[in-house]
Amino acid sequence: MSEELEQHSEDLVEKSKANKAAARGFIGRFILFIQQVIAELRKVNRPTFQELRNYTGVVLGFVVVVMVIIFGLDYIFGQGVFWLYSAFNTTK
Repeated sequence: MSEELEQHSEDLVEKSKANKAAARGFIGRFILFIQQVIAELRKVNRPTFQELRNYTGVVLGFVVVVMVIIFGLDYIFGQGVFWLYSAFNTTK
């Protein structure tokens, strides 16, 4: 599989060099870019439904943990500010 991928990558490099020489103007460079994007997108592996569900759970879990940490820090600093202003309040 790795040899096939290396061969495919080498083919893309050679094709890119050949296309680069042929692409002289803006339109040619744009077409070359689109061709290379499509070639790279063909290499992308899509996750299975099971993997997608697992990744979604991990992300949601991480977001909840970060939310709890931020809420805790906000609460602690908020209480500190209230304490600071109430400790030095002399207009009672």
